[in-house]
Amino acid sequence: MNRVSAALGRQLAHPHGPGGRIVSQVMRLANRRPTRLAIAALGICPTDSVLDLGCGPGDAVPLLLAAAPDGTVHGLDHAPEMLITARQRYPTATFHQGSFTALPFAAQSFDRVLATNVAYFWRDHETVLDELRRILRPGGRLVVYVSEQAMLRRIGLATTGTHRLFTRNQFREMFGPAANIIDVRAGPGVKGMIGTIDL
Repeated sequence: MNRVSAALGRQLAHPHGPGGRIVSQVMRLANRRPTRLAIAALGICPTDSVLDLGCGPGDAVPLLLAAAPDGTVHGLDHAPEMLITARQRYPTATFHQGSFTALPFAAQSFDRVLATNVAYFWRDHETVLDELRRILRPGGRLVVYVSEQAMLRRIGLATTGTHRLFTRNQFREMFGPAANIIDVRAGPGVKGMIGTIDL
């Protein structure tokens, strides 16, 4: 395994220290188009309560705030350093530290949940999806974006043990038949997938 790829995989999974800050800047650029595509798929209403799951330093938050000006926007991440940055940048949103498998929210707290480039780290995806269904209100929507596995292989993340890689069939299998899966062009040479579940 390439040492650089291994270090990148670790920082993407658990950003910390100077390396985490560098990775955060790179991901800000890499996630720009996927985030816009995923937010468009959410169909946010002005009064919605929205959660950005795995929010990192909050790059999606201004778009979410603009889409839900009369609602509320929350971000959740497990990395304290990312949340410090997010809170400083976007004081009108609310940020939480927590685990994807035990979300710190009451049932039916949100109308929309966004999860961009975080499903790679869902080792127990059934529990994560159960938690997301629990916190969504009736009529709510979950939108998940991932890059197709070929791109992650190209940057060396196939062998790091940090990322779960998805083909289209694997992505659909994770969500089940109720999900809508679409292929998207997420950047130059980057193919991605958006999975949508409506309650």
